[in-house]
Amino acid sequence: MPVLPPWVSDPAGASAREIVPLYWIMFGAAAVVLAIVLGALVWSGIRYRERPGVTAQQVHGNNVLELAWTVIPTIMVVTFSILSFQRLLVLNDVDTGADMTVKVHARQWSFGFEYPPSYKDALFTTSDGKALLAAEELHIPVGAKVKLEITSQDVIHSFWIPNLGGKKDAVPGRTTYLSLQADRAGTFKGQCFEFCGDGHADMLLIVVAHPPSEYATWAKSAVEEFNRSIDPATAKGRELFLSLACAGCHTVKGTPANGKVGPELTHIAKDPNHKLPGSVGTVNAANLHRWIKDPQKEKPGTLMPTLGLDDATIDQIVNWLLTLK
Repeated sequence: MPVLPPWVSDPAGASAREIVPLYWIMFGAAAVVLAIVLGALVWSGIRYRERPGVTAQQVHGNNVLELAWTVIPTIMVVTFSILSFQRLLVLNDVDTGADMTVKVHARQWSFGFEYPPSYKDALFTTSDGKALLAAEELHIPVGAKVKLEITSQDVIHSFWIPNLGGKKDAVPGRTTYLSLQADRAGTFKGQCFEFCGDGHADMLLIVVAHPPSEYATWAKSAVEEFNRSIDPATAKGRELFLSLACAGCHTVKGTPANGKVGPELTHIAKDPNHKLPGSVGTVNAANLHRWIKDPQKEKPGTLMPTLGLDDATIDQIVNWLLTLK
């Protein structure tokens, strides 16, 4: 059984449902044209093949046939253009019925999401007085039309969640707009669809749709996690991580750390039972401290160098790493 595109096999949003009918119309027309062209080629090859005793006939044209293959494709192109334009009018109308607006910041190689101060019962204001800014995952309530304001901080990227439909480029110096609406709760995956450098393949997207009754609870937990990451007790560790060699080897999405030599650490503390990248220990303060202090002792031959950091500096870095959930 052929694998169909996600927006065809499993449309989960209003935009995807707008695209599906047009997809099938164009697919069906293309299949008919392909069958006619291939059929004519096969028939002509058999009927007019070179063989003994048969003299080739010179054909000077057929007005009806030539008119047909001029008029029919023209009608098809005009029809598809009109249908596509109608769908684009609907997809590009991001303001009508919009429930909330989220700003999307694209950079090499991650997406950041800046939420509004509040949405109904969900509050997104953090302890520094700003709106929640999260990386990699966008969380939305089921049934709500979410307007996205998309920008890029470096090169052209492209925001695309196939199951929810629609795709929009993120262009430096400009703001583009897209709307998402999920019909059901679930996790929907996507990716940057515009080649943007060495890390393009890792520039993934995740949209999590929550039941409306659970959205405020998620927002509260997200704000609490963000507050821990900017707490003075952990902020120094973040500064040290980004200023030392750590950021040159590891990636932490939503920060300037985009290294590709070492494992990604974006969600290193999400599962405390998870093994440390390149190590045999689980994720906890003691194991992280030992690993950073002398990785060569923990695992001889590892690519991570011994940086010669003192215990206080290591503890500050570890405290910040443990907020990366």
